[in-house]
Amino acid sequence: MNNYQHIDQFAFNSLSIASLCQATCIRSTSTRIVDVQIDSRLCSQGSLFFALKGENTDGFAYIKSVSEKEAAAVVVPTERAQEAMRMCECAILISDDVLGSLHALSRSYLSLFPQLTTVGVTGSCGKSTTKEAIACIAGQLGPTAKTPGNLNSEYGLPLSTFSLEKQSRYGIFEMGIDHVGEMDRMVSILNPNIALLTNIGISHLEKFGSQVIIAQEKAKIFHPELEAGFVSRSCKHLQLIEKYASRTLHRYDTNAVQAVNMGLEGWLVTYGGEPFQIRAVGKHLLEDVVGAIEIGTYLGANPREIAQALEGFTPMQGRSSVHRSDITIIDDSYNASLDSTRSILSYISNLRWNGEKKVVLGPMKELGNQSRFAHRSVANLLARSSFGRAYLYGSEMADAANQLRQLGYADKVSFTENFEELEESVEKQSNRGDLFLLKASRSVGMERLIPGLTEYATRRPLRYA
Repeated sequence: MNNYQHIDQFAFNSLSIASLCQATCIRSTSTRIVDVQIDSRLCSQGSLFFALKGENTDGFAYIKSVSEKEAAAVVVPTERAQEAMRMCECAILISDDVLGSLHALSRSYLSLFPQLTTVGVTGSCGKSTTKEAIACIAGQLGPTAKTPGNLNSEYGLPLSTFSLEKQSRYGIFEMGIDHVGEMDRMVSILNPNIALLTNIGISHLEKFGSQVIIAQEKAKIFHPELEAGFVSRSCKHLQLIEKYASRTLHRYDTNAVQAVNMGLEGWLVTYGGEPFQIRAVGKHLLEDVVGAIEIGTYLGANPREIAQALEGFTPMQGRSSVHRSDITIIDDSYNASLDSTRSILSYISNLRWNGEKKVVLGPMKELGNQSRFAHRSVANLLARSSFGRAYLYGSEMADAANQLRQLGYADKVSFTENFEELEESVEKQSNRGDLFLLKASRSVGMERLIPGLTEYATRRPLRYA
């Protein structure tokens, strides 16, 4: 059972939940449904499993193992009903569109909370930080549910909605998209009362084709029934987004607050005369927090409540997280877009530091025909930076390595496509007092370097550049 889900509070069984899924129950049991899953590995006693078919796997192949885990029911394609009857002993629901049934269940579940105010957050980066900060503020006003982790796609969003409890007054949900049409489906599920768009970058450009299309698709979060919409003033294609929005949008930027840069300690922020400290490294994270403040103010929070909510606010792991030991590691490995990479590189480059600053960069994925340009742009920025050494990893970084060598950075750059080789190189060249920045797309798992790097550095002498 997932501890973030609360669908069990309504005591559904296979028969009572079938209509909510727009599915047909062909075998029923009285087993109470305790959670909803799309990953068979997460199923346990009482789970409702949706057998979705993806690009690389088919959930139907796992319904027998799910049944053996004493799941309450499985939802399978109608044309495979008889096959499922032979494979499973649990309850069986059939649907012509299994994903559509998951979406229908989420919509039905949301309808059980008429008192709920929902906030949808989208953008190329900064969604999670903004969502977490909004949830902190909303929590001052009433019981609040939020997207757990990064369940923000047309698969993850419906699962996120099951985090709502009977007393929930606010629901803060990420809405991340990586292909055309996905925002339409998520808006049809959540239909948020309030929406915020952080920025437009080139993340997932490979699937979208152009930034204009990305902007058009993300702008769909500002649907006709929206109560209020917010967008960063620095957002690219702002006029296009406002053209596609159903109403006038509230623009926000960091000028809405007074902020003192405290380096790796974050920011000392004053809003409405109320000071508080956030432990968010980089101006891009400060802007995400300001977006949350704007939403919180709209919801009715006063400056004191906002300050109390955000005092000590720390973004989720991997979003410029600071690890302190004999060396200092800034783990920004959760994801990497061109804009976020430029932002954190510039910030750390300008940061005063007694030791040596080093950067480990992995590839920025799914950039399509802009990939080479993006990675070479990073190289150009690095060549002008104060980093003493750069470790580049992954085939996409080959162009960046060559660019750096041409720019006279040859003695400070290393490149490999082998992670073990990267790990060995980084560890052997680390020294106490170093500052390391780790940045890459999520699929790289760059945070794997942290334990070994930290341990190895403790055995090295303290050295200042």
